[in-house]
Amino acid sequence: MNIESRRILALSFVLVITLMALSPLFVPAQDTLPGSSKNGPFIEKLVFNVIEGDDQQVLALQNDEIDLIGDMVDPQFLDTLTEAEDIDVANVLRNGYGYVTLNTDKYPMNITAFRRALAFAVDKERISDDVWDGLSVPQDSPVPQVNPFSIEGQLPYTYYEANVELGNQMLDDAGFLDVDDDGIREAPNGEDFDILIECAQSSSIAIEVGQVVATALQELGVDARSIPTDFYEYLQRLYYHGDYDIVFLGSSFNNFDVDWLAYEYWSGYKDEPFWNFANFANSSYDAWRDQLLHSTEYEEVYEAAIEMQRIVVHECPYIICYENVLLSAYRTDRFEGFVNDVSDGVPGFWTNYRVHLKDELGGPFGGSFRWSNPLDIDTFNLMATSSQYSINILQMMYDSLIVQDPDGLDVNWLAESYNAETHEDNPAVPDGYTRITFDILQNATWTDSTPITAEDIAFSLNYFRDAPGNIYGNDLTEMTAAYAPTTYSLVVEFDTESYWHLHTIGYKPIIPKHIFEEVGVNAWNQYNPLPPEDAMVTSGPFNVSDYVAGEFTEMTRFEDYFYAFDYEATGPEGPGIPSNLALAIIAGAVGAAVVILIGGYILMRQ
Repeated sequence: MNIESRRILALSFVLVITLMALSPLFVPAQDTLPGSSKNGPFIEKLVFNVIEGDDQQVLALQNDEIDLIGDMVDPQFLDTLTEAEDIDVANVLRNGYGYVTLNTDKYPMNITAFRRALAFAVDKERISDDVWDGLSVPQDSPVPQVNPFSIEGQLPYTYYEANVELGNQMLDDAGFLDVDDDGIREAPNGEDFDILIECAQSSSIAIEVGQVVATALQELGVDARSIPTDFYEYLQRLYYHGDYDIVFLGSSFNNFDVDWLAYEYWSGYKDEPFWNFANFANSSYDAWRDQLLHSTEYEEVYEAAIEMQRIVVHECPYIICYENVLLSAYRTDRFEGFVNDVSDGVPGFWTNYRVHLKDELGGPFGGSFRWSNPLDIDTFNLMATSSQYSINILQMMYDSLIVQDPDGLDVNWLAESYNAETHEDNPAVPDGYTRITFDILQNATWTDSTPITAEDIAFSLNYFRDAPGNIYGNDLTEMTAAYAPTTYSLVVEFDTESYWHLHTIGYKPIIPKHIFEEVGVNAWNQYNPLPPEDAMVTSGPFNVSDYVAGEFTEMTRFEDYFYAFDYEATGPEGPGIPSNLALAIIAGAVGAAVVILIGGYILMRQ
């Protein structure tokens, strides 16, 4: 596959994502299963095999030792996998990007003209075409273009193509002149200066991007060099606002919320550990912060997000370099119904929940679906891990009020419905507060058959908030109350008004009150079960049935899961597909195909 073909693959996928977002006719193919899209799971067992190394995971897939590589596939294996029998490769545009952060607190990088000149000179097209071999697209906004809040493509200018001439003119106008005629510019104060770009020595992509940035500076007449460095060493400096010039980093997001814009570039966090690596301060940017955080109307939140991005793209505290395509690989000989999630790609919750045996193999029910997991689970305490490889397992064991569907849209899960109110909506709500009332499903149970009630959910939210250092409590400081007036009614109040409060509580995993009351809020990090010897009370579609440290984790379907498909009642044929749904599937598929063909044709003509 040549560079142009890969580029068409990446950009055509962007067009398909756009169609999916705009067209109500697009229906994922997995909805052809019996029941509704909420019904699942269909497999009997889910097995996570610990297999380290990209090459070993690829080999295991080829040898039919696994059905899915449980991590994004290194592009170097793309040709090998696409040519292999019974293996498919899916792609999704990453909900994240690679970027360089500039120390805006350090002279002369505190001068906007210098940062913008560099942004115009960096050849992002080269990064996508050469460094990524066509498997990425240029990006300017700090909000990924797959996110509906992104400003990407809406500005009258881009930094995509290297414009060294404009960059040089901007530096001339700002007083960066070659005073001593040595071919190197001095700062406006007449002093010599040099720029060091640091990039992770463990990443070939980072090293090449660092060199592209150094080359751009050199073409601007700036003394600059790029040096591969220990990633964790410079990350610690960034965490605590230590000294640096320019550093390469990457960011990924697990949802489409953008309330983080109120913190990442906020001048109030200029010296706050773990935030605002660029040490950026801008009063115009800060002026939009309150509207982003505390408006309750989508239109007002959207306006603030757009304006904040507009400022960041102009000011360039970060130079976003690319949004790359993530590759997922899986076998097609036994299972079907793989879900290419807009955030996770194929290795995620929805594939586990909707994948099923082929009819000719006795499907859709049954079978053991096998993942590779590059690292073993580090703990079965979901509150005590930051490892994505542990989350791969733990996310199948717990539920939340709301989940994101494969297109990133909210779907009620434990919640049947909800109503958010402010004082303006309901005088009983204190002025400046937000109250959200949920009606909870009445047929959900824990794995020990205890009903899941609103009391469990209220307990979970209060537990997370009150447990010192608990990762799920960091954003609950504004929650003033969470209580259950009835068995299946939940009320949550915040002492501020905000569009984002729904997601703050809606996405959190729910834990069983009757188990964690005994653990206590001060011992949350001491909870360390080792299943199946230590039986875990959970609610998700799977629970651990076998575990050998360093080798595998086996999970078995929870037969009484509240969205489990009632096969006995409906029969092997299922309820069928409504005619309007079938038409929607056809229309969506045809539309997607047309977009791909048009996108490929246009690109080949350019």
